[in-house]
Amino acid sequence: MASLPAAAPSLSRAPALAPRAAAPASSSSRRAAARRRAVARAAAPSPDLATDATTTTTTTTRRDAAKRALRYATEGTYRGALASTSDRAAVEEAQVALEAFAAGTPLDRAVLAGRWRLLYTTASDVLSVIRLGRDVGVVDVGDVFQSFDDAGKIQNEIRLSVPFLLAPATRGKPGGVSLKVDADYRVVGDRTLSLVFNEAKVSEVRISDAVEAALAPALLPRGSLNRQVLLAIREFELKFPLRSALSSMGGGGGSDGDGDGDGAVGGGNDDAETRDASAARGGGGGGAPVGAYLISYVDEDTLVGRANGTGTFIFQREGDFEAA
Repeated sequence: MASLPAAAPSLSRAPALAPRAAAPASSSSRRAAARRRAVARAAAPSPDLATDATTTTTTTTRRDAAKRALRYATEGTYRGALASTSDRAAVEEAQVALEAFAAGTPLDRAVLAGRWRLLYTTASDVLSVIRLGRDVGVVDVGDVFQSFDDAGKIQNEIRLSVPFLLAPATRGKPGGVSLKVDADYRVVGDRTLSLVFNEAKVSEVRISDAVEAALAPALLPRGSLNRQVLLAIREFELKFPLRSALSSMGGGGGSDGDGDGDGAVGGGNDDAETRDASAARGGGGGGAPVGAYLISYVDEDTLVGRANGTGTFIFQREGDFEAA
């Protein structure tokens, strides 16, 4: 008898297709995910401390963790100029977590007083300058500072340099030229400042070694004229008053800092009141009111500010400040 043909293999025994491997995550998405995990860890109460969550030790521990998470979130963003959408979301999340520790507490001017170096911002006017230096190379952008005293003075400063003409504006070194804006501030509400910008100035010019050699060659004796020229450059200072509305770092652009955009801080006559305060401090009342600046968090080494209509600013304390 002829043998029967072998049975066809059962479909149920067919080998299963291996699942397709997931595409590897990009480095930016992995970095953003790591930042979010750090923020979540900072915001979550420690199991060991959960039974005593009201103690000072617990609050300090969680606050310090929140600060570390915020610093970590800003790293690699080139002060915000290279921040992706996910990077900005991670910074915002970490910022909100830290700001919660200052909610409902009045601003301490003594803690605010000092010189603060910019770590991160979302302000388009500041970012445009930073990107100009990085992408175009026309200017070098050094440190950006915001300084306060406890008597109502504030100063914004950015250091710039032109390659080959001025000394490099390296971060952490006083090269190039300093552009400063002096202002008065007044506390309105618990943590909101009302600002009047009074004067802008260009000073602290540091020329490059090549230009200095051209003006006073090292191999030739430096005469009186050479020394006078070099001294005049170093002591050069150009000042001009600010009479119209000016949008700059820490300027609210007419917003009141409460998110409604009506520009009224502490009442509809705030601009007039601020001009009066400026005049009383010697500002002459001729400055440029620029709205409000919310100091959402400040302690011994970290400052976070929000200026509606301008952006967010995150600073690290650099040292003391004495208004001129």
